[in-house]
Amino acid sequence: MPDERKELIEAIQASGHRACLVASGGGTGAIHALLSHPGASRFVLEAQVPYSVRAMFDYLGEQPGSACSPEAAKTMAGRAYERALVFTLAEGIVPIMGIACTAALQTSRQRRGADRAWFGVRTRTAEQVRLLELEPAPRLEQEAAVSDAWLLFIGECMGIAP
Repeated sequence: MPDERKELIEAIQASGHRACLVASGGGTGAIHALLSHPGASRFVLEAQVPYSVRAMFDYLGEQPGSACSPEAAKTMAGRAYERALVFTLAEGIVPIMGIACTAALQTSRQRRGADRAWFGVRTRTAEQVRLLELEPAPRLEQEAAVSDAWLLFIGECMGIAP
């Protein structure tokens, strides 16, 4: 989706929204795509990747029951939203978002549960979570699928993607 991805990223950046993003377990390709496109600072306030259990605890101030769950995605998005509020205080009222991705992708260890990702978003007026179920595939392919789906989710939440 190279041309579509470029157009989507440009629309996200031009939307007037400001966001903090947080990803754990997958989705970093979306963060990379957003940050490597000219104009990233119009949209991205901060991007965090709390990958270990300790890092997630430090980011959230609590440990979610399951690291890849709708509850974790909702909590992560809520924390990102709180951070976006702090970072935009001097800007007055601007549309802000806390956006999260928590994923369980192919791994070299035994893991319970299916390969999946949960996306979450928090705005002033709404919260939303969505599940992406993944087919067994090499980790790099799953990461690409999660990143593409996360970008689409962000666009959909902003009303700019199909």
